[in-house]
Amino acid sequence: MKNAELYKKIGQKLQEARKKAGLTQEQVADYLGVNKVQLSYYENGAREISIETLQQLADLYGYTLNYFLDDEKSTDPAVSFSFRGEELEKEDLEVIALANRFLINLEQMKMMLASKKEGMKK
Repeated sequence: MKNAELYKKIGQKLQEARKKAGLTQEQVADYLGVNKVQLSYYENGAREISIETLQQLADLYGYTLNYFLDDEKSTDPAVSFSFRGEELEKEDLEVIALANRFLINLEQMKMMLASKKEGMKK
C-alpha cells in the first residue's frame, strides 16, 4: 500500500473514531496541541501522522494502535465511555486517554496470560 493510500485510510478511521467519541476537531486539536487545520489534514489523509500522535489519538478514542494501522474491520473501540463530549476540557481528555490506555493494556495482559496458560496445558 502506498503512503498516500495508508494516510487516507488512517484519516478515515480517525475521523470516524472522533465522531463516535462525540468530540469536535477543536477539542481534539487542543488535546494534541495542534491547530484544527492540522487535525483536519490528518483526518483527510493529506499529511503524514507520527506514530506518537497516532498513539495519542488511539488512546483518546479507546482503540488500539493496530486498529488504525491494520485492515482491522471492527469499528467498535476496545474501550468505551459514555459522556457529553461538548462539555469536556483538555484535562478531561487527558484523563480519558490515560484510562483508555490502562484498560487496553490490562486487556492485552489478560489475553497474554490466557494464551500462556493454554500453552502450559498442552
